[in-house]
Amino acid sequence: MKLLSVVLFAALLAGCSDAPKTENAAADLKPHMQKVYAAWSTLDPAKPAPYYAKDAGLVFFDLAPFSYKGWSGYEEGFKKAASEWNSIKIELGPDFQASRRGDVAWVVYTLNFDIEPKAGERMKGSARGTDILEKRGDNWIIVHEHVSVPMMEPEKKEPPKPAAKPKTAKKSRRK
Repeated sequence: MKLLSVVLFAALLAGCSDAPKTENAAADLKPHMQKVYAAWSTLDPAKPAPYYAKDAGLVFFDLAPFSYKGWSGYEEGFKKAASEWNSIKIELGPDFQASRRGDVAWVVYTLNFDIEPKAGERMKGSARGTDILEKRGDNWIIVHEHVSVPMMEPEKKEPPKPAAKPKTAKKSRRK
C-alpha cells in the first residue's frame, strides 16, 4: 500500500510540472496587429503578406466570401474586392486581448473600418476578429484568421397597446 501511495504521489507531481503557462501577450501583439491592419489599409495585399503563413491548406475567414484556402486565395480575393474601392481604413478597437502559450498565440479584437468605394456610398462599420499566430523564428505569423460582422439585431417592436374602451354617452338626469 505504501508503494502505491508513493507511485500515485509521484504521478501527481509529474502532472504538475512544467506545463506551459498561458501569458498575457497584448503588449507584444497589439502593435504587431496594428501593423497588419495598417498594411491591409494600403489596398496592396503584398504589404500584409509577410504577416501571414503560406502553408497549403490554411483557412482564412473574412467578411466575404465565406472563406479563403491558403494565402494565395486570400490575396486574390482581396485584390478583387479592393479593385472596387478608392480607399479603406481599418483600426483596432480598444478591446484588444492576446494570450500566448509557448510559440502559439491567439488574439481577439474588434475593428472599425471605413471603405470609400469607387461608386456608391461610403461603408463604415465594425467587425470582430480572432487570429491564431505562430512564432516562426523571430516573427509572429498568422496561421488562421476569422473576421466577421455581427448579424443585425431585428428591430424590437413594441407590443400593440390594448384598444381603448369606447366611451358610452352619459345619460342625462334632466327631464
